[in-house]
Amino acid sequence: MPQENQIDLGTIQIHRKAIADIAYSAISDMDGVHLIPNDFKASLKELLGYKDYSGIIVHVDAQNQVSIELKLRLRYGVNVPEVAREVQDVVRVAVERTADVILKEVKVNILGIEKGEL
Repeated sequence: MPQENQIDLGTIQIHRKAIADIAYSAISDMDGVHLIPNDFKASLKELLGYKDYSGIIVHVDAQNQVSIELKLRLRYGVNVPEVAREVQDVVRVAVERTADVILKEVKVNILGIEKGEL
């Protein structure tokens, strides 16, 4: 809601990759949670200096509502539903606070459980 003493100077656009960066930063500190490894295309982009996360997909629908899909691996022994809900909450809060973007949904797909250090 604009305040009376503010002047509207135009629009602000946030790229999907910026939202993916925020989501990656949010989950990177979580214990036992990791994105799926980059595929060949993403690894090649990384060698060229571009950040690309195979496990984070940002969707923008026709109504400009933003959704994030995360493809993760978890460490063996964690409570999968509890960690998945925590990931949803952490990503939602990080994106809403950092980019002021209200997320329509945060989908968490657990693609693997791994023993040992992740």
